[in-house]
Amino acid sequence: MTGKEKLSVNMTMIRSIAAVLAAVLCLLAFAGCSPMNDAEKKVSKELKALQASDYLGDEVIDLRDSLSDEGRENFDGFLKKLRDFDFEITGSEEDDDKDDDYTLVSVKIKTYDFGREYLAAWTEFLKTNEGIESEDITEFYEMLFTRLNLLNEKDRINYIKIVCIDPLGNGEWVANIKENEELQDAIFGGMMSEMKALAAE
Repeated sequence: MTGKEKLSVNMTMIRSIAAVLAAVLCLLAFAGCSPMNDAEKKVSKELKALQASDYLGDEVIDLRDSLSDEGRENFDGFLKKLRDFDFEITGSEEDDDKDDDYTLVSVKIKTYDFGREYLAAWTEFLKTNEGIESEDITEFYEMLFTRLNLLNEKDRINYIKIVCIDPLGNGEWVANIKENEELQDAIFGGMMSEMKALAAE
């Protein structure tokens, strides 16, 4: 085989491999952009609304007001991180034991590990505060929000299911966002489950 023939064969192989790679990339692109059904769209809309929400209840405002100026900055930083969770709708399925208007939407939540830092802050606080009065733990909150605001990596991942129902069968889906404690704990980075575990001790 001459040099020209070898070059021709090599170019043919390169073009063939390039064509295969292009086809695979197209398949991946279509797979990643598969259309969501109505239940999945409802969950996605609700989660995006949570990311954009800046609502604070009276108790939260009172807690923030009890902090120092630096504590308030850390608290605001924590709230910003709290809304900075990532989510991915990974699919959905109808429950065979339910009506067709009952769908479980699977979601992957990725956020900061607030629960780990909550436990660490509480452990550190207990070491230096033996007689703790429940109404006098401002020092703990100052420490806690400092730790939470310093987090810079979303290394906590939870896979959850969200119930969606279409009670009237007209396509108006309702997602159990507010009632879903598993979802709430996932968004709070496991902090709620750590609180419950400490309260049970």
